[in-house]
Amino acid sequence: MTAPPCNSQGTCHDLAFLPQDLFWLVLDYLAPTDLVRCRRVSRAWNEAFSNPVHLVALFKRHFPWTQEVKDLQAGSPATGDAVRQVFDQVVARYDHLERGKPRSVQKFRLCDDFGGSREREWFQVQPWESHASHHSGTVDRQFGEAMWTHEDGLLVFPRAEHQCLVLMDLSSDRQFMVPFIIQGRVIRRVRLQKRLLVVEWAEPKAFHWLNDSDGVHRHFASSFDVTPKADDGGWNIVPRNEWKIMFLGHPLSERDRFFSAHSNTHYVIYIWQPNRSLYTADEDAPIESLFVWDISKQSSYRPSLDPTGTQTGHDVDQSPSIVARFGYRDLEFFSIRQRGFPCLQRLAVTGDGQAVEITENARIVGESDELWVRPLGVPQTVTTSIPLTGNGPHDRRPAGWTTPAYRSNCTLQQMPLFEWSHLPDSWYSIISQVADPGAGLFFWLHFEDLEGAEDQDTIYLTIETNKTRVTMEALDLSGRAKICGCDRYIVGESRNRELVIYRFDR
Repeated sequence: MTAPPCNSQGTCHDLAFLPQDLFWLVLDYLAPTDLVRCRRVSRAWNEAFSNPVHLVALFKRHFPWTQEVKDLQAGSPATGDAVRQVFDQVVARYDHLERGKPRSVQKFRLCDDFGGSREREWFQVQPWESHASHHSGTVDRQFGEAMWTHEDGLLVFPRAEHQCLVLMDLSSDRQFMVPFIIQGRVIRRVRLQKRLLVVEWAEPKAFHWLNDSDGVHRHFASSFDVTPKADDGGWNIVPRNEWKIMFLGHPLSERDRFFSAHSNTHYVIYIWQPNRSLYTADEDAPIESLFVWDISKQSSYRPSLDPTGTQTGHDVDQSPSIVARFGYRDLEFFSIRQRGFPCLQRLAVTGDGQAVEITENARIVGESDELWVRPLGVPQTVTTSIPLTGNGPHDRRPAGWTTPAYRSNCTLQQMPLFEWSHLPDSWYSIISQVADPGAGLFFWLHFEDLEGAEDQDTIYLTIETNKTRVTMEALDLSGRAKICGCDRYIVGESRNRELVIYRFDR
């Protein structure tokens, strides 16, 4: 180390040359950003505050939850310069998070609903107009479903520049084309879960008509395995199978809805359609059903290319296959029939593929003398588990958590909601949330009025860390009721049909 400056008596008072125990007492009072700034004082301070022995210990003290610390604890080899570089990156990242200022912003134009041929290529499943999570029963503000999906640093979205689905690795910004043809199809939903990408789509032309205005279209789902390449850090996107998700088809209308979820081995779909019968039509008795498919096997059979079923037979592997089906009477038996006033909030398949979990959310308002305490009521969230094999009993229990009030089909894929302890009624004002409780990091997309969601003209983004809470107007993220991300970035959609990524890591 550089020789310390000393006085005429030979006594050194430079901080960098204090005994180690005293030096560590000083470090206890310094914030991570101060540790970096101290290097600018002198060459000796630069060496002292860049010492990898000090930095590794400070890393574990200030940022124990980060992936960088986990890599160090796993024994990943790192030189002194590498430790300093990574430490500085993490400090800068959390400095920008605490100030609510992204280091950079990336924007990508999304495909329009109508493609180059002026035929509709994107038509989201429309949200419900009424839901039990709202006090009046009417959804106060509806958002269209996002046509992009995110999981563990992988982002899939329809990029307008290429007119195709693109998979983007947010750690490297590399993009890979999904081998799925958009032209000649109507995309209904895109979802990435368990490293399996599922695209739900319909044929653009109806194959028969229910009435003068409603035609029935064949609907299919195509799945793709997403696996890392061993050689260059890229990603393989390999088609797995395709299946017809509704036997009798489905109208492309705003009144007919279906919701789905999947694991790596199973796919579940809940279908909700208005009763169009001239004799038995009832607004409170829509046609409801639930189907579960085994999608674990690879198959080259494409039912969309075989509308008459002539290519089927005992010698043709027609995977996937239906493993469970429930009609409206079954749903009534399990107490999950939604009727005309739905409360469905979440749909999932357990990791072992043994059960389907349906979560319902209804807002319960107390007696009049309790309204001043909870004017927005209390969310009552219940999860029902239905076994897919055998005749075992189903389980109906309080979920132990809640979700934001239903305003979009994106809510059906949201993670459980962690409420602000200082805002007991904030659950109703929150539109979407990203949370890492272990790191004390939360992102909230919410309305301005945190106690009533009365002002819905402006949408805000709040970033809360262990040290700060910053709220800003979310102009770039208010197009959909969905945000995703982590401590490195936050992803959302603007009202101008742009996918927006706030980067805090670079």
